[in-house]
Formats: sequence, C-alpha cells, structure tokens
Amino acid sequence: MAAAPIAKEVADEIRNKFTALATDTSKYYEADLERIKADDKLVSRYLVHSRDDKDEAAKMIETVSTWRKVNSIRELDYSKDPDHVLTSMYFRGKDLDGTDVLWVEPKYFDKTKRAEFEKYLMWLVENRPGEAECSQVTIILVLGDVGLTEADVEFIKYFINIFMYYTADVMKKMVIHNMHWLLNGIWKLISVLLSEGAKKRVIFVKNKDINKHIPEASVLACCGGPDPYRYKA
Repeated sequence: MAAAPIAKEVADEIRNKFTALATDTSKYYEADLERIKADDKLVSRYLVHSRDDKDEAAKMIETVSTWRKVNSIRELDYSKDPDHVLTSMYFRGKDLDGTDVLWVEPKYFDKTKRAEFEKYLMWLVENRPGEAECSQVTIILVLGDVGLTEADVEFIKYFINIFMYYTADVMKKMVIHNMHWLLNGIWKLISVLLSEGAKKRVIFVKNKDINKHIPEASVLACCGGPDPYRYKA
C-alpha cells in the first residue's frame, strides 16, 4: 500500500523541524539525509506513524536516522548465502490487498544466534519488496509448534520494537497464527510494549481464519494451506 500523499509544504515543515534537531550531521548517513530531503512519501510515512503530529514525526526521523547509522544498516548484506537458520524469516506472496507478506517461523530460531537474527531482520526490512516506494508489509507469525521452551521472548520484543520505533509505518498488520494458550502470559508481557494503535494491527487467527487475510491459494502448508513451500531446518 502506498503512503498517503501529503502536501509538499507539510513535508517541508517536518523536514525543517528535523533539520533543527539534526545539529550533528555526522550522526546520520548522508544517503539517508538526501532521501529525507527528496522523498515526500517517506516523510508521509513518518507522519502517519506519529499520528499526524509533525513534531513527533520530526523527532522520529532523527531517532531512526541515528539508530540506522549506529547499527550500520546500510552496511548489512545477506544477499549471498546467509546462515540457513536465518531464512526462517522470508518474504513470500501477498495478502488480499496485494501487500507483501513476511513469514516468520520462530520454532526454528536459534537463541545462540540472536544478534545475527536481529541483523538479518533489519536487512530484510531494508531490502523488502517495494522499499523504494515506502511499502508496508503484512507479517505472519507462525506459532503452531512454538511452546514455552521454543519462545525467544527477547527476540520477539526486539522484532516488535523494530516495527514500533525504528521503521516508518512499515507494519500493515501482524497476523499471529495458532498461538498456543501456554504463550498467553508471554504475550501479555510483550503487548505492553505496543501502542493502542499497534495493538489494533495485531490479529490472532487459526487455520480456518487465515484466508481472511491471505488468498487461500497463497496460504503455506505450515498454516494448513495449499502452498507446498516449507522452510526446512
């Protein structure tokens, strides 16, 4: 889904507010600064994420721009032969509205490689389909075989924080598939991290309901669908 257009004068007002905050340009990538100057759709995403508060949008641009350089986002490269376990997060297909779908299968996560999973997630978001158009993504969190011992709470918190604080309105919705009741307590701890707006984008489904969000033919076998693709550990 494309970012809603905003008037150029509104985008410029947000840019000016950001410039007033960005007194030390060495904290940011030059390429990021150039994009902020030129890309009204990107600025629009920040405004939407900040619920139409221009001051908050400018602060978020500054925070995210700093975070991106500190975490070397533009230097990350997993385009060739990433550790196979990392690819349990992957883009495949589109939702009913044509938005790209990021499938996440936590049952395969390796807690000893959490730092690499975090970097790979950042790289995926940075290199997602349609990133240049400031596209959103629908996230499918596949939890059918995930119990207390498999749940990496710290990574799930990090995962949510990326979409809550360090990307500009990228998450369209998060569809949580077949979450076991044993994880309800963990979810309550995690959900306190979410704003009320973000909570409305989180949807819990079972097999019979997932095709309300994903075309039936595109539902993966791990979620009871006809698409035979399976991640293999």
